[in-house]
Amino acid sequence: MYTTLSPCDLCSGACLLYGISNIVIGENQNFQGPEAYLKERGVTLTIEDREDCKELMRQFIETRKDIWYEDIGDE
Repeated sequence: MYTTLSPCDLCSGACLLYGISNIVIGENQNFQGPEAYLKERGVTLTIEDREDCKELMRQFIETRKDIWYEDIGDE
């Protein structure tokens, strides 16, 4: 599976349920999700640390703080 950010709890659970064993993550500085939980269960995580993903998320968080904090649950 390819993702911009680390998968959230629900997406991580779906990966485990459906046997997705390899996840490529664009960046994990803005949100790390349950990375350790996935690794403990044998999922391979490849973190690309891509600048374009960081910039995409920076712009989104800056312009849509309401949606970001609602989804992430922090503020």
